[in-house]
Amino acid sequence: MMRIGILLVGRASEDLVNQYGTYADMLVALINSEEKIFEFKTFNILDDKFPDDHLECDGWIITGSPHGVYEELPWMKTISQLINDIYDAGLPILGVCFGHQLIAQALGGDVEKSQKGWGLGLHTYQIDNKSGYMGNLAEEITLNICHQDQVTNLPRGAVVYARSDFCEYAGFYIKDKVLTMQAHPEFLVDFTKDLLNARRDVTIPKEFVDRAMVGLEDNPGLVQSSHFAETIRRFFLN
Repeated sequence: MMRIGILLVGRASEDLVNQYGTYADMLVALINSEEKIFEFKTFNILDDKFPDDHLECDGWIITGSPHGVYEELPWMKTISQLINDIYDAGLPILGVCFGHQLIAQALGGDVEKSQKGWGLGLHTYQIDNKSGYMGNLAEEITLNICHQDQVTNLPRGAVVYARSDFCEYAGFYIKDKVLTMQAHPEFLVDFTKDLLNARRDVTIPKEFVDRAMVGLEDNPGLVQSSHFAETIRRFFLN
C-alpha cells in the first residue's frame, strides 16, 4: 500500500473543521477509493509536526492555506527545502492552492498577489498538454476556488495543463512527479459556501463573496471534483 504524507499547512475555523474535517481530511475523502490503495499520514505543520525526512512517505501532498507564500514564515522555509528533497529524490508530490504556489516558488517560480482580485466559487479551466495519467480529463474542468495569489512565473521544466483567462498558470506538472492545481478539488459546494460566508467582509470583500455565492447556489452540480480525484490517483500510481 502506497503511503501518502499530507503536509497540513492551513486551518479552517473550528466550526467548519467540526462539520467538514480538516483540509487533510477532505483530501483523504477525495482521493480514497473502494480499493484502499493508499495509506495517509497527516503532518500538522502549524503545530510543528514535521516529517523526519522526505523518505518517510512514498508520495506527498501540500494542502491549501490562508497564508501567502511570500510571507517567508519559518515553516515555509522548512517545507520548501522538503519540496526540493522530494523533487530531487523523484518522489511524487501534489500541491493544492497554496501548495501549488509553494511548490512553484520552491522550485524556482514566482508567486504574487494578483491584480485581478479574488477568485471564488465555481471556476472552469481549459485542459490541454495532458500528461499520460490525465487521460480521464475532458477539455474543461470546473472546480471550487478561493484565492487571490497566483503563480506568475513557472519553475524550470513545468508544463501548464490547466488555465483560464483569470488564472494563466492554474495547474502544472514536471516530469510526471510534480502535479499542482490552483483550485480546491477537495472542497464540497456546501463547505465552500460556509467558508465564504464566514470570510465575508472579514478577509474577503462582500461583493466578491456575493458574486461567487450566486454561482454556487445556481449550479452546484457543475463541480467535477471526482474527475480530478481520479487524475490524482493515477498520478500517484503512474
